[in-house]
Amino acid sequence: MVNEDKHTQHTGVIDKSARAQSNRQTKLKIRISTLLALTIGGLVAISAGAVLLVSTYANVQNTTELLNTSAAMIVESIEDDIFSLTTPIEELAQSLQQDASTGEVDLHDTDFLKAYFKGVVASVPYLTDLAVVYPDGSLFMSTHITDVEGPRFITSYEPPAAGTLRYLKDVKGYDGLFWNEPFFDQGRTHISATVPAYKDGIFLGAVLVSSTVHHFSGLVDELSGKYGATGFVLYGDNRVLAHPKLLNLSANTLSSNAPLHSVAALDDAVISQMLTQPPEFQGNDGTFVGYVVEALDGEHLVLTSIVSGFGSEPWVIGQYSPLSDWSNQWSRLSDAALVSLGLLIASVIAALVLARRLAAPIHRSTEEAIKISELNLNQIDHLPPSRVSELNLQAVAFNKMLDGLRWFETYLPRTLVRQMLKTGDPNLVLPREVELTVMFADIVEFTPASEAMTPQATAAMLNRHFEILNRCIEAEGGTLDKYIGDAAMAFWGAPQDQMDHAERACRAAMAIKRSLAEAGVEYGVKIAVHTGPLIVGNIGAVDRMNYTVIGDTVNTCARIETLVGELPSDEQTRILISDATARLISPAFPLIDCGEFTVKGRSRKVNVYRLCDADKTLGPSA
Repeated sequence: MVNEDKHTQHTGVIDKSARAQSNRQTKLKIRISTLLALTIGGLVAISAGAVLLVSTYANVQNTTELLNTSAAMIVESIEDDIFSLTTPIEELAQSLQQDASTGEVDLHDTDFLKAYFKGVVASVPYLTDLAVVYPDGSLFMSTHITDVEGPRFITSYEPPAAGTLRYLKDVKGYDGLFWNEPFFDQGRTHISATVPAYKDGIFLGAVLVSSTVHHFSGLVDELSGKYGATGFVLYGDNRVLAHPKLLNLSANTLSSNAPLHSVAALDDAVISQMLTQPPEFQGNDGTFVGYVVEALDGEHLVLTSIVSGFGSEPWVIGQYSPLSDWSNQWSRLSDAALVSLGLLIASVIAALVLARRLAAPIHRSTEEAIKISELNLNQIDHLPPSRVSELNLQAVAFNKMLDGLRWFETYLPRTLVRQMLKTGDPNLVLPREVELTVMFADIVEFTPASEAMTPQATAAMLNRHFEILNRCIEAEGGTLDKYIGDAAMAFWGAPQDQMDHAERACRAAMAIKRSLAEAGVEYGVKIAVHTGPLIVGNIGAVDRMNYTVIGDTVNTCARIETLVGELPSDEQTRILISDATARLISPAFPLIDCGEFTVKGRSRKVNVYRLCDADKTLGPSA
């Protein structure tokens, strides 16, 4: 039975350009698990990260806009509430002025004025004074007082005075209502509005309506409770017009020259610090500005707006509260961002795990493919099935390929294939002439013995016999050329150059002899070894090639194998080597000169030697 190469290429070699391209491609190496992890994990990270960044940016913008809008609404609400305190003052003054101008009200009718003011105070209790300054400088005033005795009204009349006349001169310079400077009178600081009254171009007098800073601060205190913050109104940069603390602050330090408390006297650390630093942000439409102030009890957010028209100095209307009240929005935003980031990390980890799971069968198939490239087919297991369709198809195809290769391995010379895979030399299997050592091994009297055996028994015996031969030949680096019936042919020195090919062949012959004896076979074996020039390489048709040897050396070795049976010997396994082989081996091999013999096909006689057992153990060469 002849072992034939199944390659369809007429030379059975790897194309040089393909191998060169493969070598170039292998310079850059990356594991499939790494590639999948980078690809899948990277795509997940990029896509999820982009969504996270966009959503976080949008949330930041929305939160900023929301807080900005909330701050603007709060400031606007405070302004509206403050204006709701000043509006009744303006409305009362303007109402009396208009009624006087039309003649419906006589500004000299003090009883009417007192009753009218009393009615207004019933609905606007924080109004404290209604005064009319007449053209001659005299003054009528109705004062609303609330003390331990309860609410009551005090009416007074003052004759003309120099100060009043100077005031009238200033009043006549206005066409409509105006706000006076805060003034201190009778132990109280007043904020007031004045409007001149004319009828037919004749000056009738000036109507003045006022409230006190104390009442104003009480209303601001109510607003502070409403907004959960501390409200305040400053007059200019450094004087306090309204603040909850003014309710308990003594007026003993106030005077007509200093009608308002300073910020320092108020002892409000937040406002004091605010006045020393620039604003940190402002509303989109510039309606308010904001400060983050570090006070004794922590950070505070201060919101202020500036309004004019209530005297010579602008009013700074504001409120402040702990920054933590506002940072809750940012905390929720940061919590959401952290949760999203956690989900992103979890997604990337899941993608990496998935990538490793996907890469695992590919990695295993790669490892098994490497074993195939080394022809270690006995060490390869079938790939398990996969839930991924393509990977499952790959596993099925791989397993079928493995089964097929195991069948092909039976017919292919593994030494040759391994050498080709190891070196990748395209010239390795090209026909060439080289000195080789050839071995023939044949069972003695096999044909008569097999006639008494069943086909199954015959095949079993041959398989066991050839297994021993093949193992010993491959152990010494030989190439099993073919089986011819019960005979086997092998050679050394190709495809890999072996300087000691003769010794390898002799050691293999001795190993076969020992192995057969250890196996307890009952048949005899003839072994012949000869060295000489041969043509070795791929021989055959394009679609059916054999890596084999041809030449006279093969024929001579076959004739020597015939001589083995003709020479007398009591050994079960007999080995003859030619003088050409004997000249190349070490003296350590025990030889018996059997003489010269004429063999068919050669004109010259062949000197042969019997290779005998030796006490010295000869192991296979490296």
